[in-house]
Amino acid sequence: MQHQRLGRSPIVVSKICMGTMTFGSQADEKTSFRILDRSLEAGINFFDTAENYPVPPQESWAGLTEEIFGRWMKTKRRDEIILATKVCGPSHGWIKGSQRAGMTALDRHNITRAIEDSLRRLGTDYVDLYQTHWPDHGARYEDALETLDELVRAGKVRVLGC
Repeated sequence: MQHQRLGRSPIVVSKICMGTMTFGSQADEKTSFRILDRSLEAGINFFDTAENYPVPPQESWAGLTEEIFGRWMKTKRRDEIILATKVCGPSHGWIKGSQRAGMTALDRHNITRAIEDSLRRLGTDYVDLYQTHWPDHGARYEDALETLDELVRAGKVRVLGC
């Protein structure tokens, strides 16, 4: 498996990132664990989750993918995994955020609640890459970026993306 830096960050990731958006809907926990184990054995160290997974989003299973991934990750060394997750952002088009009753603006309140909930579900004290899933065209970008920067300074997030 080939690896490369994640942008200009100090993080080195496999060139293949394993997506998990169907874990908990189309793939049960046992199947998800088997997929994750095979991926890690193949040299993939980069895994992508999101607070809005699994898809299609439903309030009753919002965050289930992160919970499944967190239980799997407890069986591994945390340092061997590069973990990405995402804060929802406002809904656009065909997909609607299922968190916080659909109130998913990228403001301090929602970003802070989202990361705390993701860390709890994932069973970790930090994520390697934290991303905004969708842009919030109606908000001031400075407000979201300031909050995201504070998460990096607090050690809850290593690097940011969108």
